[in-house]
Amino acid sequence: MKKAAVSISAALLSLFAAPAFAENYELTVTRKGSNVYKVDSKSIIVRTRYCYVYAYSEEAILKWNGYGGELIFFDSKDKCDVKGAYGETQQNPGKFAIKATREDDDWYSVFGTDLFIRTNGCFSLAMSEDSLLTIGPGGYGRLRFNNSGDCMVEGVYSKLRLQ
Repeated sequence: MKKAAVSISAALLSLFAAPAFAENYELTVTRKGSNVYKVDSKSIIVRTRYCYVYAYSEEAILKWNGYGGELIFFDSKDKCDVKGAYGETQQNPGKFAIKATREDDDWYSVFGTDLFIRTNGCFSLAMSEDSLLTIGPGGYGRLRFNNSGDCMVEGVYSKLRLQ
């Protein structure tokens, strides 16, 4: 009986002790807003949680474990939790009726999709608000909220699947 309990415990421990797949990415980032860092010379945004590092073309490492990550800045040695990395999509020009929700400063999610809208100087506190997204050539445009004005759009992004 004792041997069976030990072997079951060992089997359970081996399941939980399996190595997590982690990747490290070397980046150069610039802070673009609260919890928003742009990878220099790429159309990639890294979103963080409660990160107050004012980086300008600062080298960093993004450690990703499949579920979340950490952004580590070389100069300051600061570490920030990462919500995700997002790549700019090639959205066709046009007008789109959407429901937008504010996720963070200048960052809105599109209900029912994996798309996010990066704005500039947008102060709407939209919560699943009916909106009109107008995209022109080059990905720039306007996000017009039915009840609270409109904002300039800098790009439309989708979450990247990091390995």
